[in-house]
Amino acid sequence: MRSETMTPRERFEAVIRLQEPDRVPVCPLGMLFSAPYVGITMEKYYSDLKAATIAQRKVFEGLGGWDVMGLSGSTMTDPFPLITIFPNKVKRPGIELSPDDIMQFDESEPAMFVEDYDIIIKKGWNHFFFKHLLPRIQPGYGGNAFGTIKAFLRLMSFIRVFKKDVGYWESRGIPVLIGMPCVVPYEMFSTARTINQFALDLFRYPEKVIAAMDATLPDSIKTVLRGARGIGVPRVFLASERGAGDMISPKQFEQFYLPWLKRLVDALVDGGITPLLHFDGNWTRHLSYLKELPKAKCILDLDSTTDIFKAKEMLGDHMCIMGDVPASLLTLGTPEEVEDYCKKLIDEVGKGGGFILSSGCTVPYNAKFENLKAMIDTGKTYQLSKG
Repeated sequence: MRSETMTPRERFEAVIRLQEPDRVPVCPLGMLFSAPYVGITMEKYYSDLKAATIAQRKVFEGLGGWDVMGLSGSTMTDPFPLITIFPNKVKRPGIELSPDDIMQFDESEPAMFVEDYDIIIKKGWNHFFFKHLLPRIQPGYGGNAFGTIKAFLRLMSFIRVFKKDVGYWESRGIPVLIGMPCVVPYEMFSTARTINQFALDLFRYPEKVIAAMDATLPDSIKTVLRGARGIGVPRVFLASERGAGDMISPKQFEQFYLPWLKRLVDALVDGGITPLLHFDGNWTRHLSYLKELPKAKCILDLDSTTDIFKAKEMLGDHMCIMGDVPASLLTLGTPEEVEDYCKKLIDEVGKGGGFILSSGCTVPYNAKFENLKAMIDTGKTYQLSKG
């Protein structure tokens, strides 16, 4: 076992710069697991932000701690901030679902219509979202001055709880992974229109879609930069799943996705922000495109669907890679199997630096405690291979 010579922040910042730390930093992501661990329902976890932060702190102590707090406290618990980037209806535990179900996005019907592209082109995304789209998704919010103020007050309440939680982790020397979420316009539109309708739009109205994307991006950049600076965490959760190689062809990726991804990442990096590319789905076919993003400025976070070993081969000298202990292994595997896979990740993806050991996407609700502990303990104690 290699002795520790770096703080959690030092090893985290080192791997972003593609340097080799004293050991790999460990960052389990999400932590819906926190709710059953402390014995609260998912309904309470999603609706009571203070309860969510307390639950995560208890999990941290119970597992012996780790290096980076992924999706700290209330982040990704209250569904309201999420619908600002994935704008469609949400089914919530205790309301549309049973109290212990996990929140679900509902894209059974479009929340955005073809004629809305023209509004976005003329007025921008923020005007369209608060004036037209938000009241369709969350009645009582947006639509007029009173509804818009109500929406901002709810967002500000969320941010206050989140900032307090960030301060707690920072006081303990544990950096928080991300402070703000964002997506490229393709993700927004395909969620609001539904994936089926949006796929048709790409063939029927490609010029209109592109013009609306161009009109949306400046508002998105301004919002995420302002939010990240206000919260004080210089890293942004750039979520993507519909740009994966099993969701969109290379030709469409080049036409409708990559240009806006590059512009968004460039704007974040220029603003002193590190993008966490949380890329769900199988991105193996599209990995080469990521060479066009700034070197040693991004974290590529993979969910165990993309071939992470291929990602290391293609991008290991270009960006930090994070992942990717599968949800299936954390729920159905044994501690020994988890340990063996983590050692393989550390030996092969961690070789030479630039690697963060994490769960593949979020730690699942029904993960086994002993398996999650095996992941964390292996990352903290296993000797990196030399050579």
